[in-house]
Amino acid sequence: MNLRDIRILYFRELRSALRDRTIVTASILVPILLYPLILWLAYTGFTFVSGQSANLKSRVMLKNVPALHLLLQQQLRSDPDIEVTTVLDPESGVRNGTLDAMVEFMPPNDPSAMEANFRAKIMYDESRDRSGTAESRIEEKIRDYRKKDLERRAGLLGVSRAAFQNLWIDSENVSSNRQMAQFFLGLILPTFLLVMLATGAMNPAIDATAGERENSTWETVMTLATSRSNVLVAKYLYVATMSFTAGVLNLIAMIFSLRTMLAPLFRSSGADIPLSIPLGSIPVIVLGTGLMALLVSAVMMILASFARTFKEGQSMVSPFYVVIMVPLMFLSAPGTEFTPKLALIPIMNVTMMFREAIQGIYHWPLIGITVAVELTCIAAAMLVATHLLRVEDLVTGTYSGSFVKFALERIKPIKPIKPIKRRGSPQ
Repeated sequence: MNLRDIRILYFRELRSALRDRTIVTASILVPILLYPLILWLAYTGFTFVSGQSANLKSRVMLKNVPALHLLLQQQLRSDPDIEVTTVLDPESGVRNGTLDAMVEFMPPNDPSAMEANFRAKIMYDESRDRSGTAESRIEEKIRDYRKKDLERRAGLLGVSRAAFQNLWIDSENVSSNRQMAQFFLGLILPTFLLVMLATGAMNPAIDATAGERENSTWETVMTLATSRSNVLVAKYLYVATMSFTAGVLNLIAMIFSLRTMLAPLFRSSGADIPLSIPLGSIPVIVLGTGLMALLVSAVMMILASFARTFKEGQSMVSPFYVVIMVPLMFLSAPGTEFTPKLALIPIMNVTMMFREAIQGIYHWPLIGITVAVELTCIAAAMLVATHLLRVEDLVTGTYSGSFVKFALERIKPIKPIKPIKRRGSPQ
């Protein structure tokens, strides 16, 4: 292995990539703009829809209001968010959307209950947001009225409020707003980071393999005065660099965009809590990003090397996105912790390491196992890529098929072709 040749070929690949509009867009512009823009649009749309729902009046019909609770009826009528109306068929009105909810007051199930007691049945359509909002508003109003009515009755009986309220529930959240923000970042950032690492590596990996073959420059590269291994290492480092760059740029852009959009959710006493990553976790995150960039780049280059055109390369590499996303589905599962078993699962171990590092938690033995597992997978991928370079029909592009087909043909022994016997031929 000649380091000088690898360095020359590596910078040659980088210069070619910076002149390619597709690679620059996918590896630099998309990480900086796409996902922050999507988050901003989603947040703006959610805020707009919530504001529109809050401004809509809930059309409600009241039925059989008890005479002892006419005050509740007055409170519902005076509420600016509730419009009390009457329709001939309230059930059909709720179903077709002309009525948002219908409240029917009924006597309690217990015959021995006090005369002032009642049950309230709310009919609504949960499939419509407006109807669901009406149900929430009415239920909140009735609960508030019930609480004040019970306090009023206790006062008439000469029972103080403290004596009447014989059960209290006090909850205390021992985590700070900063810790809650870091917990949120630990759930969302690893997913976006891993997807962006794959996005940043996809086009360079296809361009470095199928792109060379489609442009009829692969034979020229193979005739360079250096070994094929040096060419492979240079291309591999180039793809990993573009993947790592896309991941880091996306991480920085996500932090700044999330800080702007979601900081109001973590306000306490009027003070803004910045969404930030602990400085001590940056080395761990950079290490994990580098390992994932190397692994993703190796696998994508192997898959793309079987394609003869750029379009074929995209179809062969795209299923790898599904493989990447499968471990991420377990990231937000309740009770999921970073254990030695999870540290042995590629991709999953790095995402768990990301999540805990963002929260300021460092399990160094598990981090060591994660690094060893990822390096083993990277070494195995490089061995496979080196073996592929020895297959001449794959290098020249005369082989067509997938990696699975190639592996099966190499593992399964080829049966010899039996000669065809003709009539009249000697036995």
